[in-house]
Amino acid sequence: MRRRNFFQTLLCGTAASARGQAAGAPVSRFVTRRIDEMTSREVESYLKEGGDLAFIPFGPVSGHGALIPMGMHAHWASALSLLLAEKANGLVFPPTFACFAGATRTFRGTVSFPIHEQVSVLKRIASTLHAAGFKRTVLVAGTNPEDTGGIIAARALFDETETPYWYLQGSRILDLPEIRAMYAGYPGNFGETLVELASLRILGRERPTPLENWSREIKRGEGGDQPQEIAEDIKQARRFGAVGFRYFEEKNHGNQGTAGIMFKGRSDIDMTVEILNKCADLVVPALANFAHYEKWLSEHPMEYIKATDRLEEK
Repeated sequence: MRRRNFFQTLLCGTAASARGQAAGAPVSRFVTRRIDEMTSREVESYLKEGGDLAFIPFGPVSGHGALIPMGMHAHWASALSLLLAEKANGLVFPPTFACFAGATRTFRGTVSFPIHEQVSVLKRIASTLHAAGFKRTVLVAGTNPEDTGGIIAARALFDETETPYWYLQGSRILDLPEIRAMYAGYPGNFGETLVELASLRILGRERPTPLENWSREIKRGEGGDQPQEIAEDIKQARRFGAVGFRYFEEKNHGNQGTAGIMFKGRSDIDMTVEILNKCADLVVPALANFAHYEKWLSEHPMEYIKATDRLEEK
């Protein structure tokens, strides 16, 4: 039987949860949910009125071929964070771009940070916000490779403080059957091209579709992400684990998705905006579980485990 990850466990627990609503229900409407656009007095008011939830989106500036802007991962995390903040009475810290970029470092404009530096930055932001009164602090990523640093930061913070910090990943939510059903039958290639354009729209930073004619083209099996001479080598390494690799051509990363296709009487970008909203809806109930978990841990300090069962057996 496959083990559930923490996110799946939280979601499964919410349906029958007696807690129901996410903690910290809104008591007043703020001009913005973005901390960098608020005054410190407005942040103080939010906390005094019972708010305790901060989202910290992050992702690298990294090459995504010809069709996707380079800040795509952080834009995705930021859009999801903003939707969640509006639905669950949270605030959003500005996106952190000091992240590991992995194989995309061969694209001009990419800036990759060592994982330990990404972890250090995320820990500093999260722990400082927690000390200021944000008792539920959520690290939000779009996908990999920034996920490694996010997971390490959340785990390290817990081990150091006994306070839970939640790492949330957008790509895991997109894998849920409720989300897949929303684009079932879409004739193009649903993926990061659409997610990026929808995210920018949600963030109020909508832009024209890059290379519009090319973006509309449906791509079928246009090669892998490695040169033919080493493709099998990398495939086998990935099959059993992981190995360092980099991209060699523009087409290796980001050119396979589509955007600009009409589907069921509307644009695919409109569809993806709705999908990202649904992603947030699915996460909101789990924030109540996170609040309960944080409270329970605060009431149960860490103790070393003592044997209690069948002590008479030798």
